[in-house]
Amino acid sequence: ELERSRAKTYREYLSAIGSGYPMTTQAMPTWLRFSRRAFEFNFIAFSFVMFSCWFPTGFSATFSTFAFVFALPIFFYRIRAIQLNRFELMGLALFGWLLLSVFWSSTPVLESLGYLSEYRIYFMVPVLTVVLAINERTLRLASTAAMLGALIALITSYGLGLGWWQVEGAQLSLANRIYHGFIMSSLLLACLLIARETAGVIRLTASAIAMLVIYNVLNIETGRTGYLQVIFVCLAWALLTFNRAQTIFAVAVAVIFVGVSYLSFDRFHGRVNQTVANIEKMVVNNDYKSSVGYRLEYYRGAMGIGMDHPLTGVGVGDVVKTLQSNADRGVIRIRTDNLHSEFMNMLAAGGLPALFLFLSFVTVIGFSGFAVREQCKWLGDALIGLGGILLVSSFLNSTIKDYGEKHALMIVLSLAISSLLMNPSKIARG
Repeated sequence: ELERSRAKTYREYLSAIGSGYPMTTQAMPTWLRFSRRAFEFNFIAFSFVMFSCWFPTGFSATFSTFAFVFALPIFFYRIRAIQLNRFELMGLALFGWLLLSVFWSSTPVLESLGYLSEYRIYFMVPVLTVVLAINERTLRLASTAAMLGALIALITSYGLGLGWWQVEGAQLSLANRIYHGFIMSSLLLACLLIARETAGVIRLTASAIAMLVIYNVLNIETGRTGYLQVIFVCLAWALLTFNRAQTIFAVAVAVIFVGVSYLSFDRFHGRVNQTVANIEKMVVNNDYKSSVGYRLEYYRGAMGIGMDHPLTGVGVGDVVKTLQSNADRGVIRIRTDNLHSEFMNMLAAGGLPALFLFLSFVTVIGFSGFAVREQCKWLGDALIGLGGILLVSSFLNSTIKDYGEKHALMIVLSLAISSLLMNPSKIARG
């Protein structure tokens, strides 16, 4: 505790919380070992189910709920020794502000709490992390399960896109293209880091999978957010891996590759052209009847709510009601219950304080990576990449409000933070 209180820099703070945190399973009371085993099974299954995209929502939600429930006894047993990192604290502060907003929502409290539950990730991640950090084997198995699931999603998407097979209800991937892009960009980040940190067959395999992911996102699926996430991951990895001359060369190659992809890949070419045309229709002709136009109209509506209620927002329970009321009065031209931007969600629900806290949550994930990489380069770069993926996703989608991305983020954040809390020598061995 003295080490933590004396830490003057974030790097010293991270080192302090990591040095005294792990708890061995042998030191755990007998009555908690059942909870630990049940948690391990459910979290590993949850990781596989969410990243493979093969299973229905209710099925995957069962594993996340049980993992959290079985983690709670261990969390409370260890509560005096727990030291949260700064982005967990930001997340809890944001959840607390949204909880307060229930009291200025006109929607009944129980219904408002239902809307609030969509943001449960902020209190679930700290609980899951505490238990994951106890056992390195569980951490590795969960990471492997998530990667195996993502590989299944990748292979299935290739089969759907190339006409090898058909799956009822699926088009170019098992999930919707937004969620698929989030899963694939996370898999790409993992593969690029594995390729950099290993050698031989493992490096070649990881590099090959990374190339398959890039092609899949650009020319099998059609998610525009996925395009941006993949481009960000590649550029961030190059900047963090190479020296200045090598980075300039890598960026030049990336620009050429994107240009060639635009000219060669029909789906990528068509999707980019469609997006540009839709933006032009909205800006020049005020024609909002396109996916881009709808989003811009949603954002205009959210900013109007933010200007009317800058300090408090309308409350987490009243966002949907206010949006629909504004549509009925002609303030915005389309009815919606989803603003398709987590930043806009926060502005509408909790005003500027919620917007600031969410932005802080996202950016602190990335900035903590720069502090961590001095001690463990791969983990620091993983946090930087994850922060960037989340930032891109949150501008264009309701990443925390939506079911899929929220739970995938819950998994990767829990894995990253628990790795951070492990003994530094174990982290360095990867």
